[in-house]
Amino acid sequence: MDPITLRCDCGKVELHIAARPAPPQGNRVICHCDSCRAFPRALGRADVLGPGDGSDIVQIRCDRLSIVQGVEHIAALRLSPKGLARWYAACCNTPLGNTGPSPSYPFFGALTYGIAGKDALGPVKARVNIPKDKALPEDLPPTSGSTLGVFLSIGRIMFGGWLKGAQKRHPLFPGGEPLVEPRVISLEEKAAAYA
Repeated sequence: MDPITLRCDCGKVELHIAARPAPPQGNRVICHCDSCRAFPRALGRADVLGPGDGSDIVQIRCDRLSIVQGVEHIAALRLSPKGLARWYAACCNTPLGNTGPSPSYPFFGALTYGIAGKDALGPVKARVNIPKDKALPEDLPPTSGSTLGVFLSIGRIMFGGWLKGAQKRHPLFPGGEPLVEPRVISLEEKAAAYA
């Protein structure tokens, strides 16, 4: 089975996700939280966000991820000193995904923006973390699950990863250290990204 390819816009960075025999390929959600919206904005890439400023993400166990090319172009940032590591291709500022702050969290949340053929990923389970003061467009396609189901799936990914020792094979934390040290954005950058 061919892997799922995640590429940056200029093609210098390519990641693969080991494909399952059939969808779903992971826990697919659209997150509307402030930080998921701020990540691409901090890179000057608000165009990556979907309707209602949502981030389409497929969450997988980290050992299904591999770096095929462009490791030298992979960079990371944090929106706060202890926040998630948010990985991107520095060559063209394409957001790639997010991880926990350390390899102890055996997951990778891939932004589907760089994945061709998103239908092969399976349906979006739910839209989560919608700000109370934000109305989403009315013509959004329906989702296939519930917010509770999303969080149970995250728990299953994490627990299964711990049981299998996936955190020891995290390609973004080789040997337990980050591939590159995430840069914490400045207060000015943060204010602009969250505006």
